Amino acid sequence: MKIRANGGFSLIEMMIVCALLGFIAIVATPTFMTYRQNSNLSEAAGELSSDIALYRQRAVAENRGYQITFNQAANNYTVNIETPPGTGTYTALNPAVTKSPSAISSQVIISNSPANITIQPRGTMMGAAPVSVILQHTQSLLTKTITANLMGRVSVQ
Repeated sequence: MKIRANGGFSLIEMMIVCALLGFIAIVATPTFMTYRQNSNLSEAAGELSSDIALYRQRAVAENRGYQITFNQAANNYTVNIETPPGTGTYTALNPAVTKSPSAISSQVIISNSPANITIQPRGTMMGAAPVSVILQHTQSLLTKTITANLMGRVSVQ
């Protein structure tokens, strides 16, 4: 007579495994949500800072000014170009460039910003002090500050 061993799991073993997986999911979910919110905010801040750096480079290459205008009510920013060069008059790019941090995450907003950032043809920023734009995540209230100093250096904190 042969004795056959059962190769399956018992009900108690399955219940213990399910309880452990449930506990791990409960502990890990808040951490994952915070990570996701922070990464969305970082991505939006990175896009804005790279746009500032891009239009600074274009201002130097094309020898004309650019202006990034912020609209907090609409939660977006628009890029304008100096037309004609050297006049201080800015018009929308053709095709128009309007971006919103909410395109990355619907919960990222421009919470504090100047009316605009003006980039001169030399690549410097117009104004006497550094310009700061604050992006905020509406749920976690995390913030990122994008600062462009007078010489055009852009940093994210």
